[in-house]
Amino acid sequence: MSSLYFRENVQRRLRCSEPSGLRGCWFVAKTRAAVILFLMFLLLSSLLFKNLALKAKAGELPKAAGPEIVAITGARVLTATGQNYDRGTILIKDGKILDLGQNLKIPPEARVIDASGCLVTPGLFDAHSHLGLGPSGGVTEDNEMTDPVTPQLRIIDSIHPEGLGPDRNQFINAVAEGVTAALVHPGSGNVIGGQSAVLKLRGKTVDEMCLLFPAVMKMALGRKGAYAQKGQMPMTKMGTAYLVRQAMLEAAEYKKMLESYEKEKKKNTATAPPPRDLKKEAMLLVLDRKIPVHIHVGSADDIMTAVRLAGEFGFKQLSLAHAEEAYKVAEELARNKVTVVVGPRMITYDDQNRLVNLAAYLHRHGVEVCIMTDADVVQQPFLRAQAAIAVKYGLDPEVALRAITINPARLVGLESRLGSLEKGKDADLVVWSGDLFDVRQQALRVFIDGREVFRNPQLSGN
Repeated sequence: MSSLYFRENVQRRLRCSEPSGLRGCWFVAKTRAAVILFLMFLLLSSLLFKNLALKAKAGELPKAAGPEIVAITGARVLTATGQNYDRGTILIKDGKILDLGQNLKIPPEARVIDASGCLVTPGLFDAHSHLGLGPSGGVTEDNEMTDPVTPQLRIIDSIHPEGLGPDRNQFINAVAEGVTAALVHPGSGNVIGGQSAVLKLRGKTVDEMCLLFPAVMKMALGRKGAYAQKGQMPMTKMGTAYLVRQAMLEAAEYKKMLESYEKEKKKNTATAPPPRDLKKEAMLLVLDRKIPVHIHVGSADDIMTAVRLAGEFGFKQLSLAHAEEAYKVAEELARNKVTVVVGPRMITYDDQNRLVNLAAYLHRHGVEVCIMTDADVVQQPFLRAQAAIAVKYGLDPEVALRAITINPARLVGLESRLGSLEKGKDADLVVWSGDLFDVRQQALRVFIDGREVFRNPQLSGN
């Protein structure tokens, strides 16, 4: 009802019921005064409400209540910490997990999502991906094949935030299969490929998605056929290893020059700095143990060369990609605390043609394992299918879950925020229709930072 209509209606009613005489005049005067005051109140109120409405529209009005609390209830909850719940509840607020457990008290203002009969896991984290860089086997943006040593390159400058043809919906499709984060690397064409980044798969730009950069330095051992064909180093495996050593030693010399400049500048402020070298600056990240190193390898000899380099230069941490022959040197990898990111090939065969389940074998021998897609070699949405292969051939499902959640987070130092369902961590989680490693089951709801970023079209209700 408008204030104008209300005012006219009140005045009409008063005119019809005015008393006569002096008393009536007094009553009418007092009544009219009261009505005028009341109408003034209405007018001021309407102006105030109008002003508040304009402020609210402009985003200036503070919220009357706190941020929304979401309660996901009734599901089986796998936390990736070993503490699971048959009928758990997860409370989400401000993008974080407010609390979780069984028989939790749900705040009355919470929006409740009944997930009875479903499964909830942390969002999946791919430890080795080339998402948004082009199709495997096609023209890609992850290998700068004009120089075998390119540590100065930044993968965030190549990633297309939707994906490149033929699949231009790679990010959306990945989220629809429960993948909420990925460690995106340069390719393996170069000896030192460049700096990798951790993305959360939400937002419209790479800048919005980027959670950690630089995350690791990507390298690749073995023979480099493209350079061998040019008659350019490296033509052999020892040439490849030499280029890593050379880059590390050049970075050490550059560091001495910078330190010398800083000392001289204190004596003479006019001292000129050494010429800036982006290549050597990037390698200082490795030399100064600011970021770990991730190396593409396959054979046992290349694996041990990687371990040797890590020991020589004191890498902050070493992880290996692929490493199909890692089972041959599993004890050495465990002793040196090397993480192996298995995939896209999940099984191999030993010299007696016996099947080796790489992830399971390495785990049994004390090696921490992550599982990857190497997207686009295997499309990003198939991360859990990769883990399901390992489960099929004997890997414990709980270990497989950690290999695509908390272990990748630990690999890049983000385990305090990602990779498991724990109080205070980012609310990145997936509601599944059933068993995670039954690929017939579907992601029903996907949350990143507490916001629902995917909802299965088959769902109805809240």
